[in-house]
Amino acid sequence: METMTLREAARCTSRSVTTLRRYIRSGRLVAHKRPGRFGPEYFVSEPALSEAGLDARPASSSGELARQPEQLGLSTAPAPVEATVPVFLFQELQMKHEQLLVQYGMVRVEGMRVLQLRADLESKQRDLDAGEARFRHLRAGFQQETTRLKQLLRGVELEREGRGLEIAALREKVKAFEKLTRGSITNETIEKQFGEVMEQMRRVDHMSGRLESPRTGEKEQRKPPPWPSGPLQESDH
Repeated sequence: METMTLREAARCTSRSVTTLRRYIRSGRLVAHKRPGRFGPEYFVSEPALSEAGLDARPASSSGELARQPEQLGLSTAPAPVEATVPVFLFQELQMKHEQLLVQYGMVRVEGMRVLQLRADLESKQRDLDAGEARFRHLRAGFQQETTRLKQLLRGVELEREGRGLEIAALREKVKAFEKLTRGSITNETIEKQFGEVMEQMRRVDHMSGRLESPRTGEKEQRKPPPWPSGPLQESDH
């Protein structure tokens, strides 16, 4: 089966080599890679081009080309020679073009990745802003609660100091009451003992009250001395 290079197939099908390569990569056109003049290159056949929907029109022979102008009544003046590009330069340009396409694809992929990363970064930034706002709100609430607790603690301390002063005053009052109580008990004890002594003296005087008078010869009743019957008044000393 006769095969042709991609350049020849492009000339026969009026397509560019890049288009044919795209057809090959997509699987539309069946080609075989074989070593060529300047390295491995693709070769295709006419049936493969026909299956891909490409009409391969082979170039006419030189006789037909020579007779065609005469049949059409055209002049047989020689056609101007078209400028051609060397094959190696064309293949090099083609390789450069493919490299640019690959680089463009990579740049596009990286651009999509950059856009995705930028979207993720914006989402993270929004989450960070929301977290900072929540942190500020919580910190303000904690500061208010701390201030309120400090005020309560200060009030409790002041109340404790007031209670301490009240307790000290009550202790002083208790001491004063204890002194008064001890003083009253002492006075009552002294008065009781003094009353008992006076009662004993009255009994003694009553038992020896009747004595004989030396002048009359009669018994005379001795009266006891006038002892104070009330409670003994405690001196200031």
